[in-house]
Amino acid sequence: MSNPNAAASAQEKTPSYAWIALVVSLLAAISIVYAWMWLPAITFPVFKGWLGANCASVQADPSQFGLLSNVMGLVPIAALIMAFTASFVVRKFGPKVGTLVGLGLAIIGSAVCALTITSSFMAFLVGRFILGLGLAQTIVAGPTCVSIWFPNTTRGRAMAIWSIWAPVGIFTVNVFGDGIYHAVGQNLVTLLWVWTIVIVVIGILFAVVFRKPRADEASEVSAETKSFREVLPFFKKRQLWCLIFMFAIFNYMNYAFSQYLKTWLQLDPTAGGLGWDPAMAGLIGGALTACGILAPIGGFILDKLPRNLKYIAVVSGITGLTVCSALAFQNNMVVFVFYAIFFCIGNMFLNGCCRPMIPTYVFRGGATAVALGLSFLTFGQYLGQTITSYALEPFNASMSAGACDPMLAFWALVPIGVVGIIASLFMKPSKQD
Repeated sequence: MSNPNAAASAQEKTPSYAWIALVVSLLAAISIVYAWMWLPAITFPVFKGWLGANCASVQADPSQFGLLSNVMGLVPIAALIMAFTASFVVRKFGPKVGTLVGLGLAIIGSAVCALTITSSFMAFLVGRFILGLGLAQTIVAGPTCVSIWFPNTTRGRAMAIWSIWAPVGIFTVNVFGDGIYHAVGQNLVTLLWVWTIVIVVIGILFAVVFRKPRADEASEVSAETKSFREVLPFFKKRQLWCLIFMFAIFNYMNYAFSQYLKTWLQLDPTAGGLGWDPAMAGLIGGALTACGILAPIGGFILDKLPRNLKYIAVVSGITGLTVCSALAFQNNMVVFVFYAIFFCIGNMFLNGCCRPMIPTYVFRGGATAVALGLSFLTFGQYLGQTITSYALEPFNASMSAGACDPMLAFWALVPIGVVGIIASLFMKPSKQD
């Protein structure tokens, strides 16, 4: 006669191979960040100057400079479109194939960018769009790869570790991207091929190393797929939809700093910046925009909080990010220090807690429900980021004109943050829950 307590204990134990699966899935997502976020690393003015000197279509039609915001804006737009298709791919073929499809699309997109950037800016933008499709597919499949390996006792911190994919990628590309750009002779074509090769190498590594857990290694989130009709009943929770809405707001706000912080740090103090040299701006700006690397701390706190208080972690995170937005882009070092502290608090909790909460709400629906939940979360993420590039364009224009106006950023960010705080408060469980 089987012992149910022993079976439950075995299910709560984390298989040793789970950590290997986590690492290769994390590397897959990080590799795409380099192809996505190299532009803020070399800064917008440098990119604009390179296009003017080397891109034939821009030289023939300088009005194409008006499309520059699309270089960063099209990636989240494509990811937004791909978000739900990604869950279909995961349901049909599983999270491993889903990740490989995402990496394949990212390779194609990055290669198109490298092949067309000197001839056609419009074709280059198509490559960026394809890259966004690959990004969405990979980050929907990635957490599903993790959720089928880790039990309830460690899933929060494991998914929080996976959630550092963007912060780690953004930090490393901000610190080393400009150096690599100069190492390849300030040739963007070569730089884009470097990022493409990185994705290819990581894709091969993932294909070889990742596997589905055996029966004795499986978590509470079943790796078996179900129909969408079977899992839709798990999506009736108010708290789940408040989380998704709040996550869209978080990414809308956070993407502003990922794009513009390094440029602002280098801006002359007379123009409203701090006047740092590129190396210091890359190091500090990269470290700040990568402070989501603190996500495992947020995930650890989430694991320790009782179920009815887990929403407090999300409230703390969005409140911290809203306060930091009110302090952002002021050319005052004391204010900048407080901005940095609240920015880190916000990212620690929101990067570390939002994705792990999806399986908490829908785990009974297995991998299909988790993938669909992550698709909704990804949709919210890139809906927020899609709006950022355009809503913050007046602020970006003020920096380009040498007269940074921080209030343009304030009014674009802070009121939205207040709405996010309200949404997070509605994540509080009811007595029935």
